[in-house]
Amino acid sequence: MSYHLQATFSRGELDPELVYRSDLEMFRSSLAECRNFITLKRGGLRRRGGTKFIAELKDSSKGGWLIPFEFGNGQYYMLEFGDRYFRVYTREGRVGIVDVETPYEIDVLPELKFVQSTDTLFITGGNLPPQALQRRGEVNWTIEPMEFKDGPFLDVNISPTNLKPSGTGNPVPVMTSNSAPSGTVSSSNGSASAWQVFNRSEGKVVLSSSGTGWVQYRFPSAVVIDAYMLQAPSDNSKNDDMPWQWNIEASNDGSNWSILDTQDAQDTWTSSEWRQYSFPNKTAFTHYRLSFTQGGGSLADDSAIGQLVLHQSGDTQAPFNLTASDTTGINGGTGFQTTDVGRHIRFRGSDGFWRWFKIESRTSDKVVKVKLYGQSLQDTKAQSIWRMGAWSDTTGWPETIGWHKSRLAFAGTREEPQKVWESQTEDFNNFSVSHILQASDAVTAGILSGQVNRIQWLVDDNDLIVGTTRAVRALGKATEQDAYGPENVDQKPETNFGTNRVSPIKIGSVLLYFGPYGTDMREMAYDFGADGRVSQSLSEVQSHLFREGVVGASYQQYPDSIIWLWDKTGAGIGFTYERQQQVFGMQRHDFGGAVECMADLSGDQSDEVWMIVNRTINGETKRYIEIMQRPFAGGQIEDAWHLDCASLYKGASANTVSGLGYLEGEEVIIYADGTDYAAIVTGGEVSLPNGQLAKKILVGLNVSARARTLPFPVSARDGALMGRKMRVDSCSIAVLETGTLKAGSDETYMDELIYYRAGDIAGEPAPLRTGPLDQTVETRWEDGGQLAFEASGGKPSTILTINFGTDAEP
Repeated sequence: MSYHLQATFSRGELDPELVYRSDLEMFRSSLAECRNFITLKRGGLRRRGGTKFIAELKDSSKGGWLIPFEFGNGQYYMLEFGDRYFRVYTREGRVGIVDVETPYEIDVLPELKFVQSTDTLFITGGNLPPQALQRRGEVNWTIEPMEFKDGPFLDVNISPTNLKPSGTGNPVPVMTSNSAPSGTVSSSNGSASAWQVFNRSEGKVVLSSSGTGWVQYRFPSAVVIDAYMLQAPSDNSKNDDMPWQWNIEASNDGSNWSILDTQDAQDTWTSSEWRQYSFPNKTAFTHYRLSFTQGGGSLADDSAIGQLVLHQSGDTQAPFNLTASDTTGINGGTGFQTTDVGRHIRFRGSDGFWRWFKIESRTSDKVVKVKLYGQSLQDTKAQSIWRMGAWSDTTGWPETIGWHKSRLAFAGTREEPQKVWESQTEDFNNFSVSHILQASDAVTAGILSGQVNRIQWLVDDNDLIVGTTRAVRALGKATEQDAYGPENVDQKPETNFGTNRVSPIKIGSVLLYFGPYGTDMREMAYDFGADGRVSQSLSEVQSHLFREGVVGASYQQYPDSIIWLWDKTGAGIGFTYERQQQVFGMQRHDFGGAVECMADLSGDQSDEVWMIVNRTINGETKRYIEIMQRPFAGGQIEDAWHLDCASLYKGASANTVSGLGYLEGEEVIIYADGTDYAAIVTGGEVSLPNGQLAKKILVGLNVSARARTLPFPVSARDGALMGRKMRVDSCSIAVLETGTLKAGSDETYMDELIYYRAGDIAGEPAPLRTGPLDQTVETRWEDGGQLAFEASGGKPSTILTINFGTDAEP
């Protein structure tokens, strides 16, 4: 007889093509089969936890998707997305009657990408505008399209086509006196020439004989102003009369003023120099004034300015025409389209400054109605330097989203599948760039490649990691000593192994992602020898589990560091990943139905894995939201939860459990105070036999966990024993707090190892066993010396190590 010790199961189930590769180092830590057991980080096998029934989807016939929402401070929610709606859940069940309409049809839900910032979830995908989903209260949730500022944009027009606006965005008319043609101009020195500040001409207007003073415009009716431009006097380089400290103030009665903007240290003006300023304001006022406290140059004598140009808030403007001289350069020569409504246009005025329009409606292929944002135009001259917005129903919307250096990054539209756009720093809706570029300005970068490789996902790291269908690249600084920004951005290749659309999983500094067909799983980590990130396959020795193609993944960091995957058929895969300990154990999991989605969420004591399972219940298709329960890791036997789609009763002694209509007609296990009973749900109820009572009753579907060893190699005097008949005669199995475990060769020859012993308390379940279990096992010669283990019902089971003896034919 030969004895075989297997002290660890850390590699999980091995590909069938490798079951005889005893030369591999991993052979003695692998299994031929591992189903519904999880491989522990310390090497053992533990029966996976069952699942808790939470709710049926709103429409079981269509399916849905799960998106986690972690507000913080223990406020964790799971969002059920379905066909144009979402609902909200906690682990206790549905939150109120929250049911919010969304623009997402059922087919696009798996394509959605999302990131969160405090109470807002940003979502992209489905060829729809990015959405902002907000929690405004426990039962007050909203979802709306994101509103963007100033872009992003396509490349600058190079065609001869020019655009001519019919308005300027300036609500102040070209003044010809202090009261004509409308409104009233006044200044602190009572100048009759104060109106020249608003006459759209270069010059010089003295407003005060000292360093302080003001100039004011009163509108006939209230207007919302949110930006302004100042021009220095035409002789400022000589006299230095331009103020350098001021407030922009507003009033509705000329007596009570509100400060809208404050500027200081605005010195060193050149003659006729323009500067731009903006501020947030949504309130309409009739009076606006520039009130300065430092002016008049070094002598603080005459204070003067050239021009003051106000900008009316774009949202409150009356739309005006923007007319193209031709359709060339606009949408591939087709001109403006109805799908351009809402699209931005960047336009360089005659003063050299850029502004942006938002299209409100389309009149023809050459004419659109627009509103002007940013700053007012100096005039209505036609210009040929302009840029069309990059995002629209015409060009497509970004399909993926991520964070990078306090910016919100978007990527991959229909027209520009390889482009990345990053917002301004800490201003997630703003894609503007300054007249003189600043490090905080928005960043736009095209991912270089010899092919058109669509961007599939973005991951935040020191660099922005960009996954495409054929490669992974990194977007970061060109020079390390300077701040990241539009003038300091570069990209570099990481690997030419591409990826599919499934969002990768970042564990520490390591990135795990899936190949373009979902049939392999790769690990990308920094390698000092290569001085860069290196991608290698993690699934090569378990490739059979990926054969159908992985379509989704979720990471449960605590307690066991498991990546949960599901494939196109709905089969579940668990992957215990602990890189430093070289634990890479894969297992297959079935949940009694097809898994259609998994998502992780922080829990009380461990991460929770939520799932949507497509089940056939009483002959009908049902899609249930369930939460995987933590595997039993100590405590009382009745606390174990190893049944699927289960509900728990806890309280006074009871015989019957109701509220089980979701399992109507199904054969279930009643796990009552640590003992299993079989039953069928009838009328939404089950009862314990013979009038028995229990205080803790778990009712759910049975889960059978199974593991089988590899055919261990044994040498005979006349050569290897491969192909010769072998059988297992005995085994010693070290277990931990185990209530059920069978061992043998298959379902026909499985012996129960946990049973009553002398001294056990009568009338109670056999106590949990810890330590070696010695057993004579009856197996067949045809079994090839492989040993199988099985655990079912409601009790826990943990295997630490096995030692078994085999006999072989001579």
